[in-house]
Amino acid sequence: MAQAKIPEAIARLFGRAWVCRRCKKTIRGDAKKIREGAIPCKRCGQRAFRPKSKEKRLKVSAAK
Repeated sequence: MAQAKIPEAIARLFGRAWVCRRCKKTIRGDAKKIREGAIPCKRCGQRAFRPKSKEKRLKVSAAK
């Protein structure tokens, strides 16, 4: 059964989610603070993050 793309659910799952580039830990935080480097990774201390990937997860649910 294909899952509906509900905007509220997508915002909750991906809106403030960031992934550490070094250790791949997911962190939730404000985009402005992440870009400024004010929030370090809780696992490794790195300050380099990327947004959580939406495309791969949404394609899988749409293909079913």
